[in-house]
Amino acid sequence: MEAEVTLSRSIYQLLRREPFYAHILANVTRVLTDEVPTMAVSFREEVFYLYVNPHFLLHELNPGERVAVLKHEVLHLIFKHLFRVKGKHPKIENIAADLVVNQYITPWNLPKGAILLTTFPELALEPLESMEYYYNQLLKLLEEGAEAKYPESCKALETLQHKPWGIGIHDAWGEDGSEVAARKLKGILNEAKQKSSTFGSLPYDIQRAINEWLAAPKISWKQVLRLFTSSCGRTAIKTTRRKESKRFEGNPGRRIKRLRRMVVAIDTSGSVDEKLLGEFWAEIVAIYKTGSEVTVLECDAKIQAVYDVRRTVTAPTMKGGGGTRFDPVIAWANSARGYNGLIYFTDGYASKPPPCKLPLLWCVYGDIQQTDHLKGKIIRVGNTQQEPF
Repeated sequence: MEAEVTLSRSIYQLLRREPFYAHILANVTRVLTDEVPTMAVSFREEVFYLYVNPHFLLHELNPGERVAVLKHEVLHLIFKHLFRVKGKHPKIENIAADLVVNQYITPWNLPKGAILLTTFPELALEPLESMEYYYNQLLKLLEEGAEAKYPESCKALETLQHKPWGIGIHDAWGEDGSEVAARKLKGILNEAKQKSSTFGSLPYDIQRAINEWLAAPKISWKQVLRLFTSSCGRTAIKTTRRKESKRFEGNPGRRIKRLRRMVVAIDTSGSVDEKLLGEFWAEIVAIYKTGSEVTVLECDAKIQAVYDVRRTVTAPTMKGGGGTRFDPVIAWANSARGYNGLIYFTDGYASKPPPCKLPLLWCVYGDIQQTDHLKGKIIRVGNTQQEPF
């Protein structure tokens, strides 16, 4: 009972002074147990847990140190340390993780014996570095065993590998550092950011770590193109006796019924390298092969050619130079019937187009910076990573 009250009081102290971290703790289930020597965070069965040793909490920490250790655990979550203990030297990884988070504990004071950069004086560790950086430095120290050159650092490392503080607290990290845990934690961080008005006052590195968590995952422009196409309609596959399987005698063949119809406009007035155009065209052919009917419009200031994609159709030639107008293609798409979406391959240099009735994806290449005049979804063709829409 006393430990529960003390723990709640410590979290309240954190809430009053640094509410962002307390908002995160509000979504973590607290468990008082002797199974951990100090304090530990864990993810099991789709729930985040904070394990607290009652004796450690009540008799080994003063009020300020209790808050410091709570913040310490929250910082491990923010910096994704829960998901990284997977290497050959988990104890070294734990020490490296502590070296990261203990630099952000201010204004609270850590307990005596906490792991700091000064714990390894001869290494002259750089401040505010990543867990990987500290891990590599410590691993080098462990493997070299240079006690004559680094006596204090070697002694500290040897001691810490047999001491609960900085090591035992992470023993409960478990095997569930999975996509489910990442998704749950992302939701917790997003909620804390929305509820707390002090997010902007957090140290830059912590803000960056959280914003990276919350940012949309990056995928290739080719994946974005396929996602857009698949969202525009559907295809159907049916068996037929008129087209027998060549691989399995006597089995019916398969025939694709093309229920998705796409318009692909290619601005031939731009200047683009053949490799990039070839990659884009290969994606268009792949869209056709997966069951879409694809109509291509070659255009500059006006539509120059209209044809359907077939397996034998080759990529159009980019003429380069000349003017570009988006209006003719948009007008064609608005008047055509039965199409599910429009994909426009262009350098983007043209006046604002009229509204398009179809779902529209702009595949923009080149050096254009401002694309506000393009209404619809936009991807940068050639960029390695994109945000999915």
